[in-house]
Amino acid sequence: MVIGIVCFSFYYTERAVDIVRENDPMMKELMEKAKDYEVLSKDATFTEKGIIPGLNGKQVDLKKSFENMKKFGGFKESLLVFEEVKPGVSLEEYYDRYVIRGNTSKNSVALVFKVRESDDVGRILAVLNEKNARGTFFIDGKFLEQNQEMVYQLARDDHEVEIMNYDNGYETKKMQESFDLLEMVLNQRGGFCYAEYDQKDILELCSREQRHTIIPNVLVSAYPFSTVKSYLDKGNIISFPINTQVEEELPVIINYINQRGYQMTRLDDLLRESTYEK
Repeated sequence: MVIGIVCFSFYYTERAVDIVRENDPMMKELMEKAKDYEVLSKDATFTEKGIIPGLNGKQVDLKKSFENMKKFGGFKESLLVFEEVKPGVSLEEYYDRYVIRGNTSKNSVALVFKVRESDDVGRILAVLNEKNARGTFFIDGKFLEQNQEMVYQLARDDHEVEIMNYDNGYETKKMQESFDLLEMVLNQRGGFCYAEYDQKDILELCSREQRHTIIPNVLVSAYPFSTVKSYLDKGNIISFPINTQVEEELPVIINYINQRGYQMTRLDDLLRESTYEK
């Protein structure tokens, strides 16, 4: 009985404070001006088997903004505090569809590199670092076992590292062991798997792990620069093998992407629906 009275008293006090705040002239002004700063969220969109991320919106946090301006004594734009508004349909809720590109509202692309067991990523890493471009490396589990120091260096240089397969296969136990080893080496959990066509075994495995499976919308094989030049667009996920031709043309590719005004981001940044700082 006493607890009920206390709870009711607390609720009544809080509600009274809310009423006073809502009737404050400064709050009324803030509520009116807040509409000008609202940005609507964008829902994720679907293809037959794929999904493209949405984007969070933003709105003014009235309570926190009011507290700031009350101390200041009037409205000031720099004192506004924002909160994100998640889309009604979000990528976060769907692991059973292939992510085929980033949201085209972002002026960004992701460079993805497929790393086999015997590949040497040193030259690719050197070019990315020299050009101040971020990349995402999908690695074979055997490469991880044999090159833990290099994998750690990739992450230390702010590149993303994910598991692609194990010995070019997808046996569940080996994939899980690779996921766990990567998490131990980097002290962080990966979030993505890799496919180039509809591969249900990968999609199902990664869905159970709550990892999104990507299918890059630009697959580079021969003629890397020509391929990128022909298909470059906002939100692209561009996949490269590790070979001599890619190593030689990557500096030109990065220069071209920069000249076109696109930012090269990690895959997790490209696909992140959150876009605003609070």
